[in-house]
Amino acid sequence: MIIITTQCFAPKIGGIESLMTGMAEAMAKRGIDVLVLADGKTHETDHKQKYKIKRFTGWKPLRRLAKAKYLEKICNSKNVKAIYADSWKSIEYLKKYKKKILVLAHGTEIPKQYWTIMLDLMRFKKNRIINSYKDVYKILANSSYTKDLMQASLKIDTNLIKIIHPGIDVYDDFITEEDKNNVAKIIGNNSPVITTLARVEERKGHIFILNALPEIKEKFPNVLYLIAGKGPYLENIKKITKEMNLENNVKFLGWITEPEKSLILKQSDLFVMTPTTVGESVEGFGMAYIDASFHGVASIGSDSGGVSDAILDNKTGIICESGNQKMITEKILLLLENKKLRESMGANGKLRANENYAWDKKIIEYLDASK
Repeated sequence: MIIITTQCFAPKIGGIESLMTGMAEAMAKRGIDVLVLADGKTHETDHKQKYKIKRFTGWKPLRRLAKAKYLEKICNSKNVKAIYADSWKSIEYLKKYKKKILVLAHGTEIPKQYWTIMLDLMRFKKNRIINSYKDVYKILANSSYTKDLMQASLKIDTNLIKIIHPGIDVYDDFITEEDKNNVAKIIGNNSPVITTLARVEERKGHIFILNALPEIKEKFPNVLYLIAGKGPYLENIKKITKEMNLENNVKFLGWITEPEKSLILKQSDLFVMTPTTVGESVEGFGMAYIDASFHGVASIGSDSGGVSDAILDNKTGIICESGNQKMITEKILLLLENKKLRESMGANGKLRANENYAWDKKIIEYLDASK
């Protein structure tokens, strides 16, 4: 048996949720007996999965303790080969087991700097993370950036860290006629289509695409910018869109389904997400770029966090200097005006994504890490 303990899991939507759910499904497809210990209320689809799910609710600290206690019980009664955790928080209360514990690291959870006001708080968090990692078998970092950050901030032994880029699923087989009609209405006759799929928070860089749109509109009056996702910065972005008189060129989609995401990417000319680092929040990898690549769409990103692991600069997309508005605008225009270059990058990305990120191949890396 393999146990996956996670705070983030379907039906919740998000990058880590997709990663942990995909991992469970890929393991189960290989005939592995998988038990998922997940946060949240029991969902109606839980019993339909090829793996078992045990849910935990309640106040977060008590929930973690209950999950740790249940895990101890399972480890004492079952032949558990390995435990995979979504982050250090999911193993913080675990006792020392004679089991292989592999914990994922995403970059966003690692302290990066100590501001004077936050000094004591950040030190406390840092010590909690280090203590959680003491008895793990491996730390699975999602990018070179995350590995380097862990070594610099936490002084983690390099031999303990293994880089595994996340796997990804494509849901083309689940697309319905209703999905097709919904997406057709969204896009209409607009062209070209620029898309950002991400939680709407300041560091994701939606503002840079909005700032580029007036210049883009001069050459492409019917350009459409699709923003899929929700988050704390959504109302700010909506307000800015209105102030810039861009309502006819920007559509806010909120959370969309996986089939809708596939359809939107298929009909997008360009995927753009140009993140910056805001405080402790950073882009650890950027699975959305790989999503775009799977659908043959070139990406524009920035040199923030682990983005350079997700985009191969000038091969599967273009990496801009983080926060450089002029460069971001120029590169968007470059790819919109050069269809041949854009499609070549998209084709390169699709080949790379299929060869390296499909779950049937990626799960082997995760399983081999426990050997």
